[in-house]
Amino acid sequence: MIVANLATYPPRRSNLLHVVQALAPQVDRLNVILNEFDSELPELDAFETVRQILPNYDTKDVGKFYPNVSDADFVLLVDDDLLYPDDYVAKTIERFEALGKGRYLAGYHASLYQLPAVSVSPKKMWKWLKFREDRIADHRKVFVFYKGLPKAVVVDQIASGTAIIRGADMPPHEYMQGSQKFVDVRLAKWCFEQGIRPVAMPREAGWIGQVRFEETIYHGFTRQNPAHVAEEIWSFAFKVQGRGATLDGERS
Repeated sequence: MIVANLATYPPRRSNLLHVVQALAPQVDRLNVILNEFDSELPELDAFETVRQILPNYDTKDVGKFYPNVSDADFVLLVDDDLLYPDDYVAKTIERFEALGKGRYLAGYHASLYQLPAVSVSPKKMWKWLKFREDRIADHRKVFVFYKGLPKAVVVDQIASGTAIIRGADMPPHEYMQGSQKFVDVRLAKWCFEQGIRPVAMPREAGWIGQVRFEETIYHGFTRQNPAHVAEEIWSFAFKVQGRGATLDGERS
């Protein structure tokens, strides 16, 4: 069984139907978690694979982990501000299975944390002198989903808007609860603790599109570098085996 989990809220309703129209025919079940809605949405009633869920609290992005999907073969975590192609699910599963034996969390938007280098270069030296552990979120190489990537690369963290994982490896809602607005960090922590390898998957540029909304978690929360989030990042950053290399051992 192939399941996709999507969490949304009223300001994103304008793009929600486009996302559902793209993904619902590609999966066996599309769970749509309706944060801050009072009732199910009539425009989604026509989709047989869609299950509308009204959570008992505002889950925000933790909603992707609200339903129990441990019985699914594959779980895709998706966002309400992206444009998914018609072959998204088939290609994603194909690329995921091509990673080989092992436990993986894979996706198309990923982070590799980096420490500033000590250098005689004034610019690099200044970065090193200014470095603060509580601002580690500012120091990372980002594999952006809309840019091409020729080979799979082991990373520290996968973003939950373009991710795939086996149902048996999904963290329970109880573990993710309390990580609103930093679910990617909590998910990376789970994977490190469970021995699940995070991998950025290959793709062609422009395969996934994006709809721009004025309010985003990155601009409203992530850039503020909350101390408790930095603490969670340090629990797994720089510790993933083979990080920064392709699965065949080459450096990215």
